[in-house]
Amino acid sequence: MALDGIRQAARDDLEALHGLLQAAFTSQARELELTPADAPWHTAYREADATEREMGYLTFFLLIADEQPAGCIAIQNDVEAEYGGDGYIGRVAVHPDFRGRGYAHLLLRFAETALRDRGAKRVRLVVLSVLDALVEFYAAQGYEVVGYREFKGFALTDMDKALT
Repeated sequence: MALDGIRQAARDDLEALHGLLQAAFTSQARELELTPADAPWHTAYREADATEREMGYLTFFLLIADEQPAGCIAIQNDVEAEYGGDGYIGRVAVHPDFRGRGYAHLLLRFAETALRDRGAKRVRLVVLSVLDALVEFYAAQGYEVVGYREFKGFALTDMDKALT
């Protein structure tokens, strides 16, 4: 099983990107006991047009392994100051068939470098607070909790990291 590289996703990648996001986030939705009826906003249940809209304001990168999309991450520059940073990382996803290989860590480092190269001094991300393992993963990568808020009945943990 070979890592082929990381590249920017293009519009032609929409179907593969959307499928990857759904596959990666379905286990999270099940863990949280979410259904399409009660959480149509969750990444596991959104339609492809939502991913397509995100491609308009986020830059997605695909991690390719064994010649297929195995993971992705999205970045955004110029995040409003109220959110605590000038870069944003989101949609960190690794297909279930490719987990346990360090790809999430690799994607995170790649995105931080891309943001730093674009002039970002800080980066933020948001995690569902109930997902302790994810909060711990990001903390181990140098992210600090900077606040909490609520979204559709779920507590969110805002995390932030200096890129300098």
